[in-house]
Amino acid sequence: MGSDHIQILKRAIQREKLARKQAEKILEDKSRELYLITQELKNTNQKLEDQVGKKESALQGVFDNLLDAYIRIDILGNIIEMNHAAKKLFGYDITAEKINVGKLIYKEDYEYAINSFQELIAKGSFSDYQARVYTKNNGVRTVHINASLIIDKNENPIEVQGIVTDITEELERKKIIEEQKNQLSAIVENSSLGIVLTQFDKIIQTNIAIQNLLGYTKEELLQKEVKDISIKNEYAAISDNLALVNTGKIDNFSVNKRYKKNDGSSFWAKTNIAAVRNHNGNIKYQVAFIEDITEQLKIEKQRDQLVKNLEKTNQELKDYAHIVSHDLKSPLRNINALINWIKEDHIDVLNKEGVHHFTMIEKTLEKMEMLINDILSYSSVNNKENLQTQKIDLNLLINEIKNIVLIPENTTILVKKKLPIINGDITRIQQLFQNLIGNAVIYTDKKTGKIEIDYENKKSHYLFKIKDNGVGIKKEYHNKIFKIFQSLGENENSSGVGLAIVKKVIDLYDGDIWLESEPGIGTTFYFTLKK
Repeated sequence: MGSDHIQILKRAIQREKLARKQAEKILEDKSRELYLITQELKNTNQKLEDQVGKKESALQGVFDNLLDAYIRIDILGNIIEMNHAAKKLFGYDITAEKINVGKLIYKEDYEYAINSFQELIAKGSFSDYQARVYTKNNGVRTVHINASLIIDKNENPIEVQGIVTDITEELERKKIIEEQKNQLSAIVENSSLGIVLTQFDKIIQTNIAIQNLLGYTKEELLQKEVKDISIKNEYAAISDNLALVNTGKIDNFSVNKRYKKNDGSSFWAKTNIAAVRNHNGNIKYQVAFIEDITEQLKIEKQRDQLVKNLEKTNQELKDYAHIVSHDLKSPLRNINALINWIKEDHIDVLNKEGVHHFTMIEKTLEKMEMLINDILSYSSVNNKENLQTQKIDLNLLINEIKNIVLIPENTTILVKKKLPIINGDITRIQQLFQNLIGNAVIYTDKKTGKIEIDYENKKSHYLFKIKDNGVGIKKEYHNKIFKIFQSLGENENSSGVGLAIVKKVIDLYDGDIWLESEPGIGTTFYFTLKK
């Protein structure tokens, strides 16, 4: 082998050594790089494992604390996982017993459940599924379910998961609300009051009553505003109040106004308008309750006129009574004076019978004067304009009455306990007690007459009792005796007006009067006076 060939071979060997060193260097670098990448991958994997663990822990917390029930089942319907809410709802513990969802499906909803499950397999999910289910302890419940498929890497379904919400109470509440809504609608529709719901003066709902009052159909009214059914100047008068309602300064107001009918006529109505606001206090609607008061106003006008006429008539009667009494009293006094003169001038020539006749005439004249005075008292007793209210000590009043009323020696008046001090008009109260005591005296027929006065202190009034042991009053006369000119028998000392005056005084003070009586035994009058 020549020297040239040896040199060539040496250079080739050197190049091979150099190439090997370079390859070894590249391999070492790549190995080092691969090692570093491996270490980095290990660190990354560890971080991922930590993050996955944290996520799993967080998801497990969410899963356990989810308010709605969560269930996971296999394709055959076996439950493989339930959260706390699901266990509470269905009452089962899958760690203690195996449960298939077929056992939970309400029998009448079974076909619907199978169809929904097939839809789930075909589409991958479903929502708004609603059905009834059996539970272990809570009976049949109605639930809402949103469900989805869980698939493997080959997109084959392996499990189903779902959120189950118990909506039994919600549906019951909705049912109650719907029933109440229907009841309210029935009340509104059948109300005798016209009802109009408006929004910014635009009519949005009406009931039958207002449709009939106005002569429009429901559809026609929906095309109108409040001003279209109002008298122009009267609508302007309420617009200020409407503005106050709209701005929240007031919530309601009431007004009497006229409404225009479809035929061009109008009617008066009492209108109550109230605001319906949202939770922020902003107005949503206005509701108006409309009552036709056209006839009522006519009646009130007639009543006012009748009251005026009655007041005028009463005044004329009072004036007439005073005039008549004055005109009657004067000739009576003249007759009485003439009788006395005749008796005095001719006493020597009059026989016993003649004197008796003159005495009878005098008694008749006295009775006529008493009757005139009683009629005057009766006509003026309920005149409230002349009332002068003051404190009245009834004990002093009764003592004064004892001196005024002629009390026979065989009759006693007993006040059983100290009487109260009341507020009233002294003249009216005296008329009340004097007539009752006088009436008891007149109709006492016993050898020993006894009149008792007593009272009870009630919460809002005094109850007085005046009891006698006189002739008594039959039941059929108990109401009659309080009417003018109604008296028992022909007692010369009774005008038939006294108890009528008593009744008017009691009525004047918003009291009541009644009696208990037994003929031949006596009578007790009861009456009340407000405090």
